[in-house]
Amino acid sequence: MRVTRVVLLAVIAGVLGGSQLFNYWKQKVRPIAVDAASGTEALAASAEVKNEKSLTEFIKQQLQTHTERVSVAMLGADHSEAALKQALADATATDDYIAYIIDSYYYTIRETSLRTDVDLRIRYRESAEQTAEVNRITDRALRNIMKDGMNDHEKVKAIHDWVVDRVEYDHSLQKYTAYEALTTGKAVCQGYALLMYNMLTKAGIDNVIAAGTVNTGEHAWNMVKLDGQWYHIDATWDDAAITSTSGVDAAQGAILRSQYRYYLLTDEQLRKDHQWTKSYPKAVTVYADALRKRMQTVPREAERMAKLESAVGLDWLKPERTASSVTSLANKLADMSERGKRELQVRYTRGDSWNEDIRAAVRQAGIRDGYQVRSTPYGTDGSVLLELKLTA
Repeated sequence: MRVTRVVLLAVIAGVLGGSQLFNYWKQKVRPIAVDAASGTEALAASAEVKNEKSLTEFIKQQLQTHTERVSVAMLGADHSEAALKQALADATATDDYIAYIIDSYYYTIRETSLRTDVDLRIRYRESAEQTAEVNRITDRALRNIMKDGMNDHEKVKAIHDWVVDRVEYDHSLQKYTAYEALTTGKAVCQGYALLMYNMLTKAGIDNVIAAGTVNTGEHAWNMVKLDGQWYHIDATWDDAAITSTSGVDAAQGAILRSQYRYYLLTDEQLRKDHQWTKSYPKAVTVYADALRKRMQTVPREAERMAKLESAVGLDWLKPERTASSVTSLANKLADMSERGKRELQVRYTRGDSWNEDIRAAVRQAGIRDGYQVRSTPYGTDGSVLLELKLTA
C-alpha cells in the first residue's frame, strides 16, 4: 500500500531589532509542479541519503553555497519530520553567519513505504555574490587593521572599533545584513553582529551570535572567547553616535562618549538591560580582572595591555579615578583646586544622584568659581563619568 504525506513547514527569520525570530506553522499543500521543459522549477541540488547524519551534511553543503532549492531522497520509511527539522538545525549550528542570513524556508515531505522525498526551498537575506563581496571587503579591512604581533585582545578591539566607526544604526529597520552594513553604512543589530562574526572568525577568535531582548524589542549581539573565558560584546549599543566630542581629550571625550559600555561584559553585567533564554557559553570573568591578570602573567605585554585598559576606559575603575560619595567627590575637587587645576574627570558611582551630589560637593570643597559639568553613563553598573570644568 502506498502512503503519501505532504507537509509544509515555514520559518520566517525575524525583523524587529534585527535578531532571528522564528514563527512556525504547518498546512497541507499540493506537490510542486516541475516544468521540465522550461527548467523554471529545476532542482538546484539533489541527493539520496541513507541516514540523518548524511542528510545534515548535504544540507550544510548547500547552505554554504546559498542553494535555494534542495531535493533529498531519504531511503527507507522510518525517517520522521522531526529528524529533518533536527538536520536543518544541526546544519546551521556551526555557522551563525549562515543561520542569521536565512530569511525563510519551507519544505514538502512525501512519504512512501520505501522512501521519504523532501523538497526544501530556502530564501536568503544575502545572496552568494553579496556574501562574497562581504568577504572581499573584510579581508582587505583585516589586512589593514591587524598588526604583526597582535594578541587576541588587541584584535577584538581593532575589529570592534572598525565596525563601530564604519556602521551606523538603521532606524528604518530595513537593513539586516553585513553586506548592507558595508555597502550602505547602515544596519540593524543583526547586521552589526554578522559583520563582527565574519571578521572575528577570520581573525581566529572563537565567537557566536547571541539573540535576546532589550527594552526596544528583539536584539542580537556577539560573544567572544579570550584566554579561555567568554564575554559579551554589543557593537550596536557601543555605537552610541559619538556625536561631537569636539576636539576630544577631556579624558578622550569621556572615552568617546562611552563607546565601550558594552565591551566584553559578564552575564551579570549585561543582564542589567539585555535578556536571553537560549543557552550560551557562561560569561563570568570581569574583563578588567582578566586584563590585570594578563599583565602579570605575560610581562612582555604589560605595557600594551595597560594602553588597552586605558583605551577601553577600564582605568576609570581604579580607586584614584573613582568617587563613591559626596565627601569623596568633594575631596577630589578640593585637591584639584589646591593644585591649581581647572578640570576634573572622575567616575562617580552614584549615577542616579550625580546632579545634586556635584552641587553639594562643590560647596563642601569651598569652590566659589562657576563651573560646567557633563556626565556620561559608564558601563552597566549605574555609575557615570563626570567632566567638571571651572569657568570663572
